[in-house]
Amino acid sequence: MSETKKPFWMRHPYLILFDLLRLHRVKPWDVNIANLLNAFLIEMKHKGHIDFSASGTALLSSSIIHRMKSELVLKMEDPPRPPPQRLHEDVPPPLPLPLRFEYTATPLSEVLQSIEEVIKSEVQLLSHKTSDLKPIPLVEELDDFITNVQDHLETLYHRLSHEFRNLQQISFTNLTIKMDMLEVVRTFILILFLASRGKVELFQNSDYTDIMIKVKGPREDTATIQSPQG
Repeated sequence: MSETKKPFWMRHPYLILFDLLRLHRVKPWDVNIANLLNAFLIEMKHKGHIDFSASGTALLSSSIIHRMKSELVLKMEDPPRPPPQRLHEDVPPPLPLPLRFEYTATPLSEVLQSIEEVIKSEVQLLSHKTSDLKPIPLVEELDDFITNVQDHLETLYHRLSHEFRNLQQISFTNLTIKMDMLEVVRTFILILFLASRGKVELFQNSDYTDIMIKVKGPREDTATIQSPQG
C-alpha cells in the first residue's frame, strides 16, 4: 500500500500513537500530546466521520505517554535512598591460649570436645545471620486505574444510570467538561468497555463533533456503535 492510500493516522507524525510495540521506547518529553491530539482531531473532522477504533487507540497511547511523563517527574522527586545496611557479624572473642608445658601431652578426648564446641558455635552463628535476612519484595504496586478498572466501570455506570436518569442521551462533552485530559481519556476508555459489555449505546451527533451516550436497560440487546440515520 502506497503512502497516499494509507489512513492519515498511519503516517508521520501520528504513527507514534499507533505503534504500541515501540511506544515504551519513546522519550515521553519529546512528544507534545496536546498538539498531536488537536491535529489528529482536525484531520478526523476533515475526513468527514469519526473512526472510533483509531480514536480509542490514539487516546490510549496518549494516556500511556502521559503516565510515563508523570513517572519520570515522580522519580526525580524521590529522595536519595540510604546506603544498604551492612550485616553485623558477631565475631567471637579469641580463645585464650592454654599454658602448657613443653612436653605435656593433650588427651584425645579434650581435642574432640574442643572441636565439637567450635562446630556448635559456628552453627549458632550461621543460624543467627540467616534469621536477620529480610525477603526482598518482588511485586510493585500497580496503577490504581489498571488494578481497579472493574470498580471504576461500576462507578461510572452507576453515575450514568442515576445522575443522568432523566436524560434520554448523555453528551460525552458535558460528562467530561470538568475533567482534565487524563480523566477524559480514562472516561472514554471506560465508556468503550461499557459499550462492549452492552451497558450503553453510543451515537454520533449530526455534525460529528460529539458522542452521545444512551444507558441501556438490563433486557436490551448488546450495545452497538453507530451513526444517526440521515
